[in-house]
This record gives sequence, structure tokens and C-alpha cells, in this order.
Amino acid sequence: MKIVKGKKIIRETHTWEEDSGLIDFLSSINAEVEKFNENFGFGINNMARVPVNIDGNTELPLKVGFVLERLNPLLPELTYCLYSLLKNRLLYGYVGLYRDGSIQTLKELKPIKDFKKERTILYEWLSQLVRASCEKRML
Repeated sequence: MKIVKGKKIIRETHTWEEDSGLIDFLSSINAEVEKFNENFGFGINNMARVPVNIDGNTELPLKVGFVLERLNPLLPELTYCLYSLLKNRLLYGYVGLYRDGSIQTLKELKPIKDFKKERTILYEWLSQLVRASCEKRML
């Protein structure tokens, strides 16, 4: 006699990051930056190297969503960057100065609350990065 075990129902579980659109938003960053560069030509790129610390904190780089950099040809000794951190289900953007593996934050930007609708804020962040890189602000 063969005993059939009860059916197991496997339900697909969704995380807040998936349901809110955060994952889709973060995965679209490269395409959005490419569009921004095509339209305005500011040469913003993904930062290939991972920062060792942010404002002296070695834990923050592990929590970063993305890091973008802009090299201003008029100030080649400085690398300005835009990075994001998720705090309390809001994605905060920061403009900073990258030097010797460290990021020194210059400015906190308006957070993104609705990842499915607020892509314009990303363009504001990119504009703030460009503006900072032209201000010759050094720490």
C-alpha cells in the first residue's frame, strides 16, 4: 500500500523591497544614468571601486544602493560622487567627495519615497552631482 503525503503548497513570498519597486528602481539606475549622459553629456559613471568608508564609518559602504561618480575635466584631482542609502524605507541620496577610498559627504538630497513614480528625483540628484562638481568645493 502506498501512502500519499498531503500536498505542499508553496506560496511565492514578496518582500517589501520587491513590492515597493525599490529593486526595480535600483536595477534601472544604469539605464537612467545613460539617458542623462546622452541628453546632457556630463560623463557620470558607476564607481568601479567600493569605498572603504563614508564619513569615517566603515559600515555604511555595505548599506549603499549605488555609487556614481563624475570626473570634472576642469578639476581632475577631485572625484565627486552620488551615493544612496536606504533608511526607514526611504532612499536618501548624498553628494560627496571621493578621495583615497573614502567618501566625505557634502550634501544630503531629497529622499525618494515612491520608487515606482519618483524617477524625476533621480534626475534632480544627478543635477546636484553635476552642480557640486562645478563648485570647486574641497574638504
